[in-house]
Amino acid sequence: MLSEKQFLEILHREQNQLYGIALSIMKSEADAWDVLQWTVEQAWKKRATLRGGVVAFPAWIKRILVNRCLNLLKARQYVVVVEPHVLNTFQRDDPREQDAWMIWHLVNSLDEDHRRVVVLRYLGDLSLNEISSELGIPLGTVKSRLHIALQRLKQMWLEQGKRGAISGDSVTG
Repeated sequence: MLSEKQFLEILHREQNQLYGIALSIMKSEADAWDVLQWTVEQAWKKRATLRGGVVAFPAWIKRILVNRCLNLLKARQYVVVVEPHVLNTFQRDDPREQDAWMIWHLVNSLDEDHRRVVVLRYLGDLSLNEISSELGIPLGTVKSRLHIALQRLKQMWLEQGKRGAISGDSVTG
């Protein structure tokens, strides 16, 4: 079982990414903070069930977070909307942060179905099978949505003047 010190150290390293995942899915700062707080509480209470120790912790807590977000959205039958003021929370001084902000903006411009698949795949680090299971849709639909989303993101990226920054067919490259 993780000690309190280990738990807090890893949590501190992961907190920004966890918040980003929650915000990407929930589309509300307040909801993202609520989900993050609930996730940390649950992870603390259930830390004895963690197999793999320190190495497994980041993936484990992300999974708890993503599941909580999806469960809340299902329970609310929540329509995810983009809140433009959220985009302004990123600092855009560093060129890498500018690119991250642009990608964030482009992902948020996707429709809900495509955005969810991209967020779960790349921020939530879920496999295609896990996304299929979490969203309750066929694996083929997940693959199709992800392919279409990546093509749209690539097209929008190129239209934003980032020509040459993407190689091949992958937006992540």
